Amino acid sequence: MSPPPAPNVGTSGPTANVELIRRRIVSFLCDRGAQAIPHPHGTLFEHLLGTEQLLRAWGCSDTVALGGFAHAVYGTDGFKPHLLEWSARHELVELAGAEVEAIVYLYASCDRTAVYPQLGKDGPVAFRDRFADRTFEPSASALQDCVDLTLANEIEIAAPASGD
Repeated sequence: MSPPPAPNVGTSGPTANVELIRRRIVSFLCDRGAQAIPHPHGTLFEHLLGTEQLLRAWGCSDTVALGGFAHAVYGTDGFKPHLLEWSARHELVELAGAEVEAIVYLYASCDRTAVYPQLGKDGPVAFRDRFADRTFEPSASALQDCVDLTLANEIEIAAPASGD
């Protein structure tokens, strides 16, 4: 089983329109006040930008990097403030495309207590979606994207790009 599908509306995903999608995400984050939400070492906006920059520096796809830029839109298991209810996923799909939204949803929905202890072990990962209150086995590529985003998130918190 996989996470609930994102509504199929709006942009299908980032391709030649990466900069347009990125500008939409910036506008959305600013409109929702991400620059005023405190986050370790600064603001949520600064953290999201730093996470995106790390993912790009590591050579991750544009889709993963853009997902990193929006990764806390629904809040996370470790950061409760949110800019959009997860039940309004269609809004992020329209803004950034279904592929980016799927990464954001997977990351935000992760029940860290249930999932993290399984990482690095042999066998499939039983991913617990804390929003839908269900467990499923994500694809290997979706899990890798989520792990990459998790690492970038934690590294950015530990050593933000601003050098704090």
